[in-house]
Amino acid sequence: MSEAIRVSAVVMRDPEGRVLNVRKRGTSTLMLPGGKPEPGEDPRDTAIREFREELGIELDPLWLRGLGEFRSPAANEPGRDVVAHVFEHPYIAVDQPLAEIEHLEWVDPTRDHPAMAPLNTEHVFPALARAARPPQRLAVFTGSALGNSPEFAAAARDFGTAMAHAGIDLVYGGGKVGLMGTVADAVLTAGGNTFGVITESLLAGETGHTGLTRLEVVSSMPERKRRMAELTDAFVALPGGPGTLEEIFEVWTWVTLGIHAKPVAIYDVGGYWQPLLGALDAMVDAGFSSPAARASLIVASEPAELFDKLAAWQPPQPKWS
Repeated sequence: MSEAIRVSAVVMRDPEGRVLNVRKRGTSTLMLPGGKPEPGEDPRDTAIREFREELGIELDPLWLRGLGEFRSPAANEPGRDVVAHVFEHPYIAVDQPLAEIEHLEWVDPTRDHPAMAPLNTEHVFPALARAARPPQRLAVFTGSALGNSPEFAAAARDFGTAMAHAGIDLVYGGGKVGLMGTVADAVLTAGGNTFGVITESLLAGETGHTGLTRLEVVSSMPERKRRMAELTDAFVALPGGPGTLEEIFEVWTWVTLGIHAKPVAIYDVGGYWQPLLGALDAMVDAGFSSPAARASLIVASEPAELFDKLAAWQPPQPKWS
């Protein structure tokens, strides 16, 4: 059997719920915009590059969310399968095709279409009909120390194991020490994928984890945080210190400002975050935060509970110009 073709593709729906499809020159099949990766590319980077090359549109990586990885017969290469990383992005007006794209069409996913690719009819359109959006990748913020109680390390190991068993990839700061290293090792031991993003200075200080699925090195902390946000579908804070607080509060603030639409969560181990949650409630009572913002922050104390809440979370709709 031939090796499967790996691609990235993007689902974009218009205000009527129709899905953008394209037809490449010399073919008769409609398919999602997308294509094959270039060497060293992350699937999300491939999706953004292919959309730009095919349609002249620059997608915002902070608004790109994973829909799933699907295997299906290839539309234009008989006898071969395609394995597609499929992402969703909010609607942007598309004027005309570029490159090898000959035709574009907005298709109602609830109706049969004789020219539709098997990937769409077998997997993507049924996935769109489901309300839940389980994260494909989860960014974990947590301490570079283990804490004073063995409960914290045990919870981090259990959480990483649960992520791998649920098929959720880990995105984190790339370190090998403290609870962050514990989560990463647990994901790897359970057969999951781990994606780290670390600064040059931290890597030089020998805190980088060299056994990850992928480790990206960036020059600064702001670049590190943004890259982690681009690579993930959701965020969670396990027990940690000031750095963990700074990271989770920034991405939560981004939700309230409309900078991204990815769920943000607090994972409460043994009541560790209860004082913080009490302070957030006090902010609402004092008029310095809105009830809607407070309600958007997920709180859970068990992995399955957290994963269910992440999947059920509904993002606000962006106002694209």
